[in-house]
Parts: sequence; C-alpha cells; structure tokens
Amino acid sequence: MGFSESLPKTMNTSQKARKITKNNDFLMNFPPQIMLEILSWLPPKSIISCKCVCKKWLNLITDPYFVRLHCTRSKPGLVIHQSEMFKKYFKIVEFEDTGDHHNLAYDTMMKFRLNSLSPFPDANIVVDGSVNGFLFLRDICYKHETLYVCNPLTREYIQLPTTKEIVRYPCIVTHGFGASLKSGEYKVVRIFHERELHPVTRTFVRVPYSVSQVYTLGTGEWRSLGEAPFAYDSRSMGLFFKGNLHWLIQDLEGSELISCFDLQNETFQPFPPPFPGRKLQGSLGVLKDCLCLCDNTSNFDIEIWLMKEYGVEKSWTKEFVIEKMPKLAGLSFQIVHALRTFRDGSILFMWGDYCMFYYCGKKRVTEEVDTNQARGPNCIEAMDYVPSFVNLRNFVMEKVIMF
Repeated sequence: MGFSESLPKTMNTSQKARKITKNNDFLMNFPPQIMLEILSWLPPKSIISCKCVCKKWLNLITDPYFVRLHCTRSKPGLVIHQSEMFKKYFKIVEFEDTGDHHNLAYDTMMKFRLNSLSPFPDANIVVDGSVNGFLFLRDICYKHETLYVCNPLTREYIQLPTTKEIVRYPCIVTHGFGASLKSGEYKVVRIFHERELHPVTRTFVRVPYSVSQVYTLGTGEWRSLGEAPFAYDSRSMGLFFKGNLHWLIQDLEGSELISCFDLQNETFQPFPPPFPGRKLQGSLGVLKDCLCLCDNTSNFDIEIWLMKEYGVEKSWTKEFVIEKMPKLAGLSFQIVHALRTFRDGSILFMWGDYCMFYYCGKKRVTEEVDTNQARGPNCIEAMDYVPSFVNLRNFVMEKVIMF
C-alpha cells in the first residue's frame, strides 16, 4: 500500500514479512473516521481496489456516510459510448484540468460492456441520462424497447417495467432522468406521442394521442400524468438542471420552444427560448452553471446562448460564436452538445455521434479530440458523469442485478 516503506535489500524474507505486517497493522488500526477521510479523497479506481483489501475497508466504503462524503469530493468526468463495427463498449474517463492545461485523461477509469443487460442479440443500448453516478440506459431497438438504471462503479442495474404503448413510426418517445432537489427521489419521465403526418409532404400535422408517465425509483410502477403538452422530438432527451428536466420542443409550425418539467411537483410549463418563433438545429446543455442552447443552424458557425438568470427570458445572452472546422462546415443536420467548460475557458463539445472537439476562446480556434476511435462506420457518444458509490439496493422495491 502507499504507506509501506521501501524495504532494504539486505532483509531476508521473514524480516520483510514482519515489516510489511507491522505497516499494515498500523494502517488497519487507524480510527474509522480518519480512514473514511483518507479513502474519500482517493480516485474511484483506487477505491474499487480498496474494497478488496479486507472486510473492514469494504464495510467503510459501503457505509452511507462514506458514500455521501465521496459524492461531495467526486470529480466530474465523462461516460463515453463507442460503437465500432464488431463491438460496442462504454468507458468512464477523467479530466486533466489545470489553469494552463486541459485534456481527457488517457488512463481510462473504467471500461465495461452492457451486453449482459439484454437477452436480445440485436440490443442497442445507449446512455440517455446521468445523475449522481447513475446512468439512465435505453435499448433503442424498436422490437424490444427496454429501460435501465445502472451504477457502473458498483456494477449494479435495475430494469424498469415495460409500458403498454408500442413505439412504431411515426410515433415517437422521449425520456428524461433526474432527481428532485427537495425529496431526493430519482425519477424517469417518459413522453409518448402518436403523430399524424401530411399524406403528401409527410410533414408533422398534429398529435392525436399523447401521454406522459413518471417512474420513481423504489416504487416498482409507472404513474400516468395524463396528456403530454407540446410536441416533442425523439432526438431531444430531457436535460436535468436545477431540479427540472428540459426539452427542446416545437409548435406545429416547427418553431422551437423549451418544455420544463418540475420533478418535485410533476408539472410541465413552457420555458422561454432566446429567440421565440425561430427554427433551429439545436440542443440544450449546461455551461458555467447556466442553461445553454447550442445552435448549429448556420453553415459556418455554432452559436452558444446562455441564460444568465435561470427562468428569466431577458437574461439569454449570445456568449460565443464558434467558427466550424473546415471539415464540419456546410449544411448539417447534426446536433451539437456542449459537454463542459475548463478552467482556462475552453469548452468541450460533441458533434452528433461523429466526434468531440475543443474550442479555445483565447485563441478562437477549434481542435478535434483524439478518442482513439478506430476507422470505419463507427460512432461515439459522450455525456457528463460524476462517479459515486450510491447503491441501487437502497431502493428496496427494485430487483437489483449485478453485471
């Protein structure tokens, strides 16, 4: 362990064994409160190793106090889903972020596959949400849409009950995952739309039937909230921010609005976008602790708008206009997602499911991120992730499965 002294080469085997035992006894005899403090500052990869050292450490690391303490000190990273021709896998990576340097750490914290979650060989599982170390997962294969909540650090997952609505084109479904700031309850919101299309142009005309449903972890059942207001897009997942979920939505003319769902009161309300009535190719995110909107409508630039005061329409500010890299310029239907801001002001973005890139505001340049992606018809997705050791077994009504 890190507390062991280097052992002189002149020691024989028995002397070395006594020395190691003495050092380990010293470490094991630390008061539990001090050990909790020491362990909580370790990176997640080291904590996972420490769980295997002895039963005493395992009990400390699984103690609810340690889990809460670690959450306050956990550093944000990314969960990355890479899909290649013959394999799909997930990995969790950390950031290197100092005042004058930033990068994705090349030492992957964890790499895992989720094939075992589904019995279907054609399952295609993606990440649609991340809150407090939990990942909200969805099998997007239309034949067997299935939802999961997973903690990759504890290697646990639960499968949510199925719903009666079957998703077939032109029907759409979208989800959101978050936690109430007051009750602490984790909730999945599901919005289902039947859509009527114009018989000639095949454009969206109206929504003859819709329903919104909520699943609270630990209850074992979905609850219906009745008709889902507004018109949703299956490409827009609910963004969790300040205890609410947010979707970019459209009216029947195709103009963008924002739907805000209060996870505590379970109510929808429209939210003001920066430019009401305008069509855009956009996504919602969080930058500088503000709700942000990335607009990729232009052929040459990406506009980043920040809502400086949450919920105040007049506080929308055009913060950045980023010139596209030459290979990304031109007409595009890709959604651009803002992932995070670094200490030096640089921003990390996701371009559709194609690539990640940095934008350096000081130099006003963009640079593609090397993700070690193999060549070929591959895709990559990324989402903000904060590691935690919160145990899914805390939700007593759920059947927790290890993977």
